[in-house]
Amino acid sequence: MTMPENTTPDALPAFRSALRGQYDIQRELGRGGMGIVLLARDERLDRSVALKVLPPHLAEDADTRERFLREARMAAQLSHPNIVPVYRADDIGGCAFFAMGYVDGETLGDRIRDRGTLSPADTVRILREVAWALAYAHARGIVHRDVKPDNILLERQSNRAIVTDFGIARADFNPALTQDGLVLGTVHYMSPEQASGEALDGRSDLYALGCIGFLALSGRLPFDGTTPQGVLVAHATKEPPALRSVAPAISPALAAVIDRCLRKRADERFATGEALADALGKALETIEHDARSQAGAVVLSSESAMAVWRRAAELQAEAASRLETRIRTNDTRALAAGNDGAAAASDAPTDAFSLKDVEAAAVEAGISQRYVALAVDELRSKPVGQMAAGELSPFAERLSTRVFGTAQRTISVSRIFRAPPRTVLPALGRSLQAAPWLLSLKETLGGHPLDGGVLVFSIADMVSGNYKWTWTRYGLYVPEIRVTLSAVPGDSRACEVTMTVDLRKGLKPNLWGYGIIAGTFGAGGAAIGAAVGKVAMALAGAALGGPALAGAVVVGVGVLASAGPLYRWEIRKAIKEMEDALTAIDASMRAFDIFGEAPPPPPPPPASGGDLFF
Repeated sequence: MTMPENTTPDALPAFRSALRGQYDIQRELGRGGMGIVLLARDERLDRSVALKVLPPHLAEDADTRERFLREARMAAQLSHPNIVPVYRADDIGGCAFFAMGYVDGETLGDRIRDRGTLSPADTVRILREVAWALAYAHARGIVHRDVKPDNILLERQSNRAIVTDFGIARADFNPALTQDGLVLGTVHYMSPEQASGEALDGRSDLYALGCIGFLALSGRLPFDGTTPQGVLVAHATKEPPALRSVAPAISPALAAVIDRCLRKRADERFATGEALADALGKALETIEHDARSQAGAVVLSSESAMAVWRRAAELQAEAASRLETRIRTNDTRALAAGNDGAAAASDAPTDAFSLKDVEAAAVEAGISQRYVALAVDELRSKPVGQMAAGELSPFAERLSTRVFGTAQRTISVSRIFRAPPRTVLPALGRSLQAAPWLLSLKETLGGHPLDGGVLVFSIADMVSGNYKWTWTRYGLYVPEIRVTLSAVPGDSRACEVTMTVDLRKGLKPNLWGYGIIAGTFGAGGAAIGAAVGKVAMALAGAALGGPALAGAVVVGVGVLASAGPLYRWEIRKAIKEMEDALTAIDASMRAFDIFGEAPPPPPPPPASGGDLFF
């Protein structure tokens, strides 16, 4: 099990001492009205576990302590891939606790709070897995009674939904509605029969699951109010709104499933968790069929399909190279990355492809979905329909490589922050969109940034007061920067932020710019050559055209020869600008932790160039 992290010092030194030699308590994961959750290492079996300890003010009551342990032992009888396993329930030194599996991830509540509404496909997948877990428990006579987003864990690596606190976090330990959130946090998911104090069966849990689906798809709860009593009365007496009345974009098939879960009468809901899971599966088939129909309408030529595969492979190869560099510098947090995507381009077929097939083929070849989304976006010329080829012709690509002395088309900088992605994301937004960086969020690609999506920022011009991106914006002629966040495997308290610049966007203006400069200086060289030729003609009768042409060629070639070193120097300056931006994000996070606000922006640049010298 995992919960929102808390760095509060250990509040149970006696408990820590009592478990010495059995569990090495590492840190507190979270706490609530019904328990304190600690991350620990089982020293005998050498595995991570989560320990849930009954709070001291509840443990003093013998009946409450005995019920806590009895129901923990009942939950230990459940063995299902979507249920957190309970390994042990015990009472040591007056501290009642149980040990359960540690899940590296986040709660569904965290995901909804951080990202807002979920996609229908993600919602259905999570609800189905929870429904299977509930069906397994109900078949064994166990009703959860507290199904809510914070009791559904989402494993980081597999994204599997795992249910926790079976029969443990019960509101009826203490029925007082106002005591430290014992019921306040759960009344929004209580079935009418639970709100009325009637006998419960598994269909009560399915009602709560319907409330979760309603929230995940619409962003609001079926019933809300200023007091828990008012919410309980609404669950017991009022009809919930139809899901499509507050979220009209949801498919009718999926909305019908959620609405049925929220029926007042238990016998009008789904009879079992399996029946609910089957209904959700059929709704998902309808959603996927509609999605395939829409994606199939976008058709790419074979040339565009190859361009997508090639560019996605290039992006992933650049990322792999960056990670290999980190490994060579003995960074203990390096990630191993492979790239099998280059083969996809060489095996590309010659007819037309649907966009969905192109994306699927790239992912199957080992190219990350993130890079596929980037490549598709770079090549998109119309919102729907045909796809454009590369921005430069093959001749211009070869000319750029020859003039600038490099075939590099992407630069990236990454940094690991000692905080989870959901903490880094708001700090990133505060820093990059404020002075002096003045980036403007343009769009996101490939989903929410906490799920691997790409943030695309536009770079403001100098007229807007931007002076931090001088070399990126005016040296490389790149108008935007892309930012991604990714969790560090095995470390839920770390996040890698990567900034990426697509150099191809600035190649054409750079070619034109250096061409104009070469022509201008060439004309100057011609004038000098002509002057030299005039003297020579006066002295020896030589022709005037030869020296003029030679002067133009010499000076023009000299300017073009300097283009490569200068361009590569501008790349290094742009990399430094991105590194400075990541440093600023880190400073913003530290300031926010200490002062509760980001650091003030630096003073604006001087009003005019003359101020620099006086």
